[in-house]
Amino acid sequence: MKRKLTALAILLTGLSVFFTLSASAYVDPTTTTFLFQALAGVVAVVGTAIVIFWRRAKKKVNKILHIDENKNMEVEDEFTVVGENGATETAETPEAAEPKSEEPEEKKNEGTEEEEIDFDTADE
Repeated sequence: MKRKLTALAILLTGLSVFFTLSASAYVDPTTTTFLFQALAGVVAVVGTAIVIFWRRAKKKVNKILHIDENKNMEVEDEFTVVGENGATETAETPEAAEPKSEEPEEKKNEGTEEEEIDFDTADE
């Protein structure tokens, strides 16, 4: 009984809004902008919900019919190389993904080797 009264109240309120002959009211432009923003938000949420529902339903139907979407897809491996200066490059093979040194090995290690100190003879 309570549901019927609530439904009747909503119906009568809706009908009174649609059949109003004249309204002596002013709608502020900011109010209209707010209403458009609210409507855009509702459209975005409803659209997102529809897309999510569609993808889930499609996935279930494909599972029931034993259809694999990824059956004929080819995936190529990509290797990313990060250089010393932070630049990134992509390569097709792991060998090509080896970091390339800009300086020769001899020059790279030059001056970085420490001198060996003989502590037995250092005190003499």
